[in-house]
Amino acid sequence: MNKFNFNRFGKVVVRDFHNTYSLFGMSMLIIMMIPAFVWLMGLAVNDDVVEVFNRRNFISMAVFLTAAISSMKIYNSSNLVGKGNYFAMLPASLCEKFTSMVLYCFVVCPLVVFVGSVAVDTILTLLPFGPYKEFLWQVPDWLWEINTLDYHISGFSYFVLLSFEIFSVASLFMLANTIFKKNKFIKTILWLMLIIFALIIIIVPIMNNINWLNDWNWLVKIVEWLGVKSQETLMSFLFWSRLLGNVVVTFLFSFIAFRRLKKMQY
Repeated sequence: MNKFNFNRFGKVVVRDFHNTYSLFGMSMLIIMMIPAFVWLMGLAVNDDVVEVFNRRNFISMAVFLTAAISSMKIYNSSNLVGKGNYFAMLPASLCEKFTSMVLYCFVVCPLVVFVGSVAVDTILTLLPFGPYKEFLWQVPDWLWEINTLDYHISGFSYFVLLSFEIFSVASLFMLANTIFKKNKFIKTILWLMLIIFALIIIIVPIMNNINWLNDWNWLVKIVEWLGVKSQETLMSFLFWSRLLGNVVVTFLFSFIAFRRLKKMQY
């Protein structure tokens, strides 16, 4: 069963679909209601609050939240002794099961929530008494968030970057799902906060005590050494660095999660 078989893989995908519907369907529906919460706040306060909240950012938050918790909702028992037997005993190879896991956590669930959130926002915009005066696609750059980092980047390139940022979040929590046994999401967040806090404690004193690090001239020299001279080239360099970082993180965390599942003892 070591060889990848598309027939077995299809059966695993169908099984995971039923698990996703039963274990995560209601949660996804609640997450899709985030635009409705934003709409209600805009209705209760005033029209300007909608601009402050930024409908697009809340939809992005819903998608990233879905990517984070999907593995812990659908495959919560995959690393548990006893309860994880269903995952281990599925008549399919680990590669087939893990590919299905990646498919649902990286693509299917975030995409469903994205489409559902946009649909909810569209329905709310149709209401004549609400604070929304225009549809999402009538808002300039509603899908491609163009800022100083992405100014010289095409919409498709930004979509690829955003996709890999979602993948990196999903892979991180997928790995955490294979490590923690209980309260997986909370423990993951707490460990992330602890790691970030530790890095700040280590890095900030170093930055403050070493003058050549504190004035950022070293970063300018590195950029110049790389041949980056114009602002457009700099923006492209930062974009591709950001994209490469997310690709590496996604591959690394996914690979470690796969290895952990492979060595799991039930």
